[in-house]
Amino acid sequence: MAEVYEKLRERLDMFPQGFPKTQSGVELEILENLFTEEEATIALSLKPYPEPVAAVAERINRDVPELGQTLYNMSKRGLILRFKESEDVIYYFLAPWVIGIWEFQLNRLNKENIPLYEKFHQEGIVASAKGKSIGEFRVIPVEQEIKDDREIQPYEQVSEIIEANSKFAVADCICRKESEIMGDKCDKLLEACMTFGFAADYYIENGMAREISKEEAKQILLKAEENGLVHCSSNHKGEKIFICNCCGCHCKALAFITKHDQPGLIAQSNYYAAVDADTCEGCETCTDRCQVNAIEKH
Repeated sequence: MAEVYEKLRERLDMFPQGFPKTQSGVELEILENLFTEEEATIALSLKPYPEPVAAVAERINRDVPELGQTLYNMSKRGLILRFKESEDVIYYFLAPWVIGIWEFQLNRLNKENIPLYEKFHQEGIVASAKGKSIGEFRVIPVEQEIKDDREIQPYEQVSEIIEANSKFAVADCICRKESEIMGDKCDKLLEACMTFGFAADYYIENGMAREISKEEAKQILLKAEENGLVHCSSNHKGEKIFICNCCGCHCKALAFITKHDQPGLIAQSNYYAAVDADTCEGCETCTDRCQVNAIEKH
């Protein structure tokens, strides 16, 4: 197998999310299936932040129009990220494996590549996560039940994320879609992953999502809440470009709690549930709805 794929693996592993080496080498098989050798070489020349085609072309001594077409084709297949400032000004940059290249294969999932992705997840992502203590996802409330008079940072609130954006898209959950293709259909909401801003543009233009209004975004969140799904976004301050609505049965992020006993990989919420003994009727609805089996009736 060409050395360029190992170099690309090493580069992707430099992202905080990682792209670790496995004993089986399944990660190289995945890269070989996704990238041609030329595309892998070009990906290695990209930065993790947006750059115009001319800057990349100068760095690797390539013709600007020709490279521009190649980069566009790669971005349409979800191999790299694309940011459009205008119809004539497009920037490209390297995408991590998650949240990134893997999710961008949403429309290309099949019974041949899903087992490879799952094998890598287990042998690479899960195995390498042991010992990590910083969560990559933050659980955020939908604010339907929580009443709070304190000053809350915007990145803690779903409503603030929605209000801060003007472009919205919704896509199928890749975790639940993979499971459905492989014959293990989840009964939770499938069209549940939302993106905003340039990420929404990317998803819409690549045919992975449909554009929705701000009001529909709020309605999808409420529907996800009715399903008992967990609302997660990235664990950092500043602009948020996605909200995942996760189930405990198939979500690979929540599985660090439900299957792998590594709760530290999910950033803590600033809220916790408490039972009101005066009003609790013992109906056990909360135990049924909890996606991480955190509630028991005694």
